[in-house]
Amino acid sequence: MKPVNPLWYLAAFVFALGSTMVGTAVAASSWDPLREVTVSPTTTRADAQAKTLGVFTDILQPERHITCRAIGPDKKPVAIPKAKIDITVDNEGNQWHLIGVLNQGTDRMQVRCTPRDRRVDNASYGWATATGVESRANRGNDIGLAGVAVGIVFAGYVFYCRRQQRKETIRGHA
Repeated sequence: MKPVNPLWYLAAFVFALGSTMVGTAVAASSWDPLREVTVSPTTTRADAQAKTLGVFTDILQPERHITCRAIGPDKKPVAIPKAKIDITVDNEGNQWHLIGVLNQGTDRMQVRCTPRDRRVDNASYGWATATGVESRANRGNDIGLAGVAVGIVFAGYVFYCRRQQRKETIRGHA
């Protein structure tokens, strides 16, 4: 049986849409390890070899530009990119807000955060490490892309089968 009914296009679209939704859910769950961490103060060094390093603050200051850097044993500062998602962690009576994420850390990193305006900063900063954040996000991306690709290929196959049926119908009437 060849898929010649136009509703097969709908099936291809629903499959692509469904796989995108599943991929998004898997990618969103990749942040779960950072929701369940214990935040350590920036006065201690982070052992983040092959882990994701999250930087947290206890006071959100959206009006100020806070830059965070991680300084490894080689003394070369690495800029920590801003977090793309707002995550809060309750830890020992404090509520911490994720402000930066470094995907690949190293051992013995010192985290330093400073406001660009150099005014007094009453916020405290901390760090935490988590494993599996990047791999789960990539897995979700792969699921979504693969589902869309399969949906497009299937829609192409339906188009091909419909064209073949039309050619056979035209030949049969001639």
